[in-house]
Amino acid sequence: MNPKYDLHMHTFYSDGSQSFEDILKKVKEIGLKCFGVTDHYEVGHNYTVKENPEKYYAHFLEIKEEAEKFGITALIGAEIGFNDLELLKPKNLPEIDYIIGSVHQMPQELEEKEYWNLYRKYLENAVTKYDFQILGHAEGYLPVNKFMKSGSNFEDRRKYEKIIAKKYFSLEWYKDLAKEMNKNEIALEIHEMSESPRLEVINLMIENGVKLTYGTDSHANYQLAKRDYFKKVLNELELNDENFLDIEAVRRK
Repeated sequence: MNPKYDLHMHTFYSDGSQSFEDILKKVKEIGLKCFGVTDHYEVGHNYTVKENPEKYYAHFLEIKEEAEKFGITALIGAEIGFNDLELLKPKNLPEIDYIIGSVHQMPQELEEKEYWNLYRKYLENAVTKYDFQILGHAEGYLPVNKFMKSGSNFEDRRKYEKIIAKKYFSLEWYKDLAKEMNKNEIALEIHEMSESPRLEVINLMIENGVKLTYGTDSHANYQLAKRDYFKKVLNELELNDENFLDIEAVRRK
């Protein structure tokens, strides 16, 4: 089974190095039938899109029309952060099909335990109160900078994230989160670049009726073809199409 779609990718309009055109070319090359571009749109985020929303959307529509010639569905989403009070939507948000909600900004004065307790609160409030369709990288690409030593690399961050996930994000906590996600029809993202969440978390979500989505979170074009974690999840959990959110259900109601 190949992924039905890749719903998480970034362009040079936010913090990626690829264009809409680059993405479509790679999508055709790897045989993907649906993709969603999700640039950062977030108040306070250093890389939030600053382009005029009409111009941005017009550029996307050009690629969407081109994709349709090859039988490919192109969606436009946005990755928007949240805190314990609100979804951090900027005023220049264009017309979009869906929102990936995730955490990028946290108070930097807190110590470790307080910090991750607050992170959990952010997620609890978000899946209960906020309007978004996908919970993105729930225990991957965590806002860990304040805890990392100078010179830490990509792999160092991923190792630290796994330690934090096991220490602070228990399966009992996830079970309560899953109930709210199921109730509010929020899907869980399988996040390729951070190889998260843990298999046991994904399995728990499925058992509690939560649908899955898949995203590479590619920022560079070569990352679009990465499938290592997706294959591992499929093989070990024996997932099928029924476990994944349908494309039409992705679109905002």
